Amino acid sequence: MGDLEYDRFGPWVIEITDDDPPSPLFLLHLTRPETPLLNIKIPRNIEHRNAHAGMNLYDYLVSLYNDDLVILQRIGDGVREHTFRYRDIQYLRYSEELLKGTVHLGLGDQTFTLPFNTVSSSTMEKLVALIRERYCAMPPQAPLLEEPAQPIDGLSFYFNGLLLKRELYEPQYCLLAAQADKPVASSEPVSLVEAFFTIVGKSLLESLHWSDGRELKIITRGQDYKYKWQAVYAKEYTYLPLEKIRSFRWQHDPRHTAVCRLDIETAAGPLSFVFTEDNPFIAGYTQFLAAVSSSFKQEEAFTLQQLN
Repeated sequence: MGDLEYDRFGPWVIEITDDDPPSPLFLLHLTRPETPLLNIKIPRNIEHRNAHAGMNLYDYLVSLYNDDLVILQRIGDGVREHTFRYRDIQYLRYSEELLKGTVHLGLGDQTFTLPFNTVSSSTMEKLVALIRERYCAMPPQAPLLEEPAQPIDGLSFYFNGLLLKRELYEPQYCLLAAQADKPVASSEPVSLVEAFFTIVGKSLLESLHWSDGRELKIITRGQDYKYKWQAVYAKEYTYLPLEKIRSFRWQHDPRHTAVCRLDIETAAGPLSFVFTEDNPFIAGYTQFLAAVSSSFKQEEAFTLQQLN
């Protein structure tokens, strides 16, 4: 089996099958009787020429079940086991930048990140989809807003494609907000080096914010700003169950003129997103988040009353 695993080893994530069994290192830890919804192993970040038969070639074995997921992590020649309930996931973040990909789990008292090579993006997207199907305790109940009719100018070809794809394949998602690339200026005293970069030009990057009444789906470039000379190839998807939103607030960004920041608080910490202060979607987005907070606070109070 060691030779077969070595022969098939590469940068790709592999689904466990009869042809691709679990790595020997993880076998003794696979004790659950039920069949996983998805069972994958994630390779070490080494070239094939630096690997050899019999070597521990995989860093993670991830098993998704109906109520939880189990991650077996290689630590040297040992294994550390992590078990997470889907309902404990506060948010989920999927990102890609060229060949580097990550799936990040935001939990109440910790986080966990799975790295992968983006040649296996379809497999990791499948993992993310299975988690999203199970990490919400309640069905959609947040009121969705009627989408604004104003055109969205300044979005890249890729982000305009996302809007079209949503209309065709995910019409249940309502567009809550969009932010196009916009030049920004610093509002703080700057050094000569910083002044040079200011002259070169700094831009706030684009983002899209959707909801289906069950979760927020936010797509960004993985960073808030870029300089004119920078090429940004990243894309980042943040998925947040509405029931996990503790609070939110808008605040002015003191580092830049005419920029504000939306902070959404969860048990795993805040998630922040940046907008221009004149963004026409801010009022509607605020209305939606306020309705969400009110709706789930009422639901929580009713549940506590039933328990008492």
